[in-house]
Amino acid sequence: MGFNSQLIEVLLFIFLTRVLSFKVEMEPHQRRITVESGSDLVLTCRAKDCLSPTFSWIALEDKPMYIKPENGVLESRAVLTPVRKENDNTYICKVTCGSQKAQKSIEIKVYSFPSDPIIEFNAPLQEGKEAALTCKVPDVYPLEYLEIQWLDGELALKESDYQDSSALSLTYKFVPKIEETGKKLTCKAVIAMEGIPEELKTKTTATTFDVHYAPQKPLVSGCPSSTVREGEEMSLTCSTQSNPPAELVWKKLLPQGQSQVIAEGGTLFIGKAQPFDSGEYQCEALNAVGRSSTNIEIAVQVAPKNTSISVYPGEALKEGDSVTVSCASHSNPAATLTLRKKSPTGDRELESSNGSLTINEAQLGDSGLYECEATNEVGSEKATVNISVEAIPFKVEMDPSQRVLTVELGSELVFTCRVTDCPSPQFTWKHPTDRPLYEKTETKGNESRISLSSVGTDQENTYRCQVKCGSVVKESSTKIKVYSFPSDPVIESNAPLQEGKEAALTCKVPEVYPPEYLEIQWLDGERVLKRDDEGVYIKNNDVSNLTSTYTFVPKMEDSGKEITCKAVFKMEGIPDQKKSKASAVSLNMHFSPKNTSISVYLAETLKEGDSMTVSCASHSNPAATLTLRKKSPTGDRELESSNGSLTINEAQLGDAGLYECEATNEVGSEKASVEISVKVPPRNTTVLVYPSTEVLEGQNITISCKTISYPAPTIVLKKISNGTTFCSDNGTFELYYLTTNDTGLYEINVTNDMGYEVEVIEIHVGKRLQEKKSPPYLAILIPTIGVSAAVLAAALFVIHLLRQAKSRGFYELTQLNPAAV
Repeated sequence: MGFNSQLIEVLLFIFLTRVLSFKVEMEPHQRRITVESGSDLVLTCRAKDCLSPTFSWIALEDKPMYIKPENGVLESRAVLTPVRKENDNTYICKVTCGSQKAQKSIEIKVYSFPSDPIIEFNAPLQEGKEAALTCKVPDVYPLEYLEIQWLDGELALKESDYQDSSALSLTYKFVPKIEETGKKLTCKAVIAMEGIPEELKTKTTATTFDVHYAPQKPLVSGCPSSTVREGEEMSLTCSTQSNPPAELVWKKLLPQGQSQVIAEGGTLFIGKAQPFDSGEYQCEALNAVGRSSTNIEIAVQVAPKNTSISVYPGEALKEGDSVTVSCASHSNPAATLTLRKKSPTGDRELESSNGSLTINEAQLGDSGLYECEATNEVGSEKATVNISVEAIPFKVEMDPSQRVLTVELGSELVFTCRVTDCPSPQFTWKHPTDRPLYEKTETKGNESRISLSSVGTDQENTYRCQVKCGSVVKESSTKIKVYSFPSDPVIESNAPLQEGKEAALTCKVPEVYPPEYLEIQWLDGERVLKRDDEGVYIKNNDVSNLTSTYTFVPKMEDSGKEITCKAVFKMEGIPDQKKSKASAVSLNMHFSPKNTSISVYLAETLKEGDSMTVSCASHSNPAATLTLRKKSPTGDRELESSNGSLTINEAQLGDAGLYECEATNEVGSEKASVEISVKVPPRNTTVLVYPSTEVLEGQNITISCKTISYPAPTIVLKKISNGTTFCSDNGTFELYYLTTNDTGLYEINVTNDMGYEVEVIEIHVGKRLQEKKSPPYLAILIPTIGVSAAVLAAALFVIHLLRQAKSRGFYELTQLNPAAV
């Protein structure tokens, strides 16, 4: 039992091993093959290690397989004869071996590229006309792999990847040129599909251009040429290039656009040339594309004939006449016409234009025999005529007619030269050096003018008008002398005139020419003070500025005297009214300020608020500058005044003081002053009590009153209780050895003639603890009156201060302004 089971296991293992090792093979062995349409293909499917396989064929794409299966014992074949594009599919061979199955697949790619490209023309190639070449590639599959190119050698002209039809095509359009005849273009088709042998991927077709074009402009060559002499023979040949070859015709062009065919073919032959054979001929070339022609002029040369010479207006002339000599002849080619003047000493060839010569002004020397010779390359012929010229008289006059003319510098001058009895005068204006003048000239008929717009010294010369009439030359001349004396003298002074101080007057005469003719005189009325025959002058370009100086010591009585500078120009030819010019100056004596004064309006003493005007006056030459100042110990203050006058509309106390006027000019100065007072009533009164309004018996008190007023006030101190009154000029009151009876109210009255002001103070005198013996009087009042009283008061006050200094210290009274107390 055990042995049998082992045997079964071994057999089963062998069986299973054989079954499991079953394989399928496909021939061709590639997984993918590329096959050309129309070829034969057999697919062989084999089962390996299977005793009785079963085969079946299917296509991966759901479409008919178009195969013929042939099954054998161990293999199966799929026959594709012929291969078609529908066989482009994946074929699967399925094999069953017992219960086992296996399969093998192969992908077949079918292509069709059977023939070379086909090139087609839409029409014969013609120069300048657009043409289209079409390249067709038939029966191509698959389309997406096809590329078509038009090539000029290696140069790609146009390319296309694919088309949407089985007969693919690519069209190349261009405009043919003549020089492209024989050129080759290639159509190249490439199927870029994988698996196709390289040698089968590309196909080409080439075409050669045959460009049709109209005849080119014909070329004409002649023997001997297009020119022939009368009686000789000639032959002309016409040739051209064209495709297809052109037909050639010779025509003679007639008047009114007509023509006559005289020869067919490329050769024109003339036997014995006659003048009527001359003319324009045409060679015309034509073919199916077009036509072209060339014209040529055939000239039959003839020697000069009927040569003649004519004279207009006639052969007998007067000197100065205009004459035209003309020569004519008949010939071919046109003859060269030469005019000569015959002479025993030798002929002289004349410069003519086409055989014609014009002599504008005939001269005596133009008389003689004239010859015309007509010459061309065939021969020559001559003709002659005799011309005679007679002389004529004439007269020349100049305007202005003076032989010497004096002209002012800068003026305008016109010379007129007239000729009589000369039909065609020739004018020339000259300097004495015979060089021509280039000023503005104008010639018309028998007159010539020269204009000098602004005469200068460089034009001081002799002007000659030279006239040629025929062969005779005459002239007239005028000499120009230029002068300049344009303006009156100018008188200047070296400094202001001052009495007793030497002065100099200068007379200037500007822009004089020539300076040697000028005399300068200094006159006092009719009396000649000084005469300069040759003044000092400075040249300025062509003119001079002359000066003369008169020196003198002026006196005061000379003021206002008139001094004249007279300039006399002693040159001939100048009008009398222009020979003398004069200028006068009035002597103006300068002196320092005198009689300087200062005045106050309304008065020098004012009331506060009044209006006043301070005016300054002085006598001087030149007029003085008037300056107003207000004097002050701390420094003068210059006032803003108008021509030495100052108005104060509302006078104040501060406007009082000393005013000074100073008159100043370039010669000297002078001053004047005035004191101005401004009255004001007392105001701003203050009262000070030293050392205090409360003191003890026996002490002293100083009462100081300050106020602002003018004039100085009278200051009165009054005790209100008993009416005791005291006066002071400076506002200071001294009370000595006070008692209790001095206690009370005190009134201080400040009064001047403008008003008053009152102040009240209270003084309290206290008792001492120990009575001291007092003087037999209550108080001593010492008003300060006069010089002696002031000295006494000062002495007493100094004693009082020394006493107070021991116990209370030292102090000073404030000093008051002299105008106030």
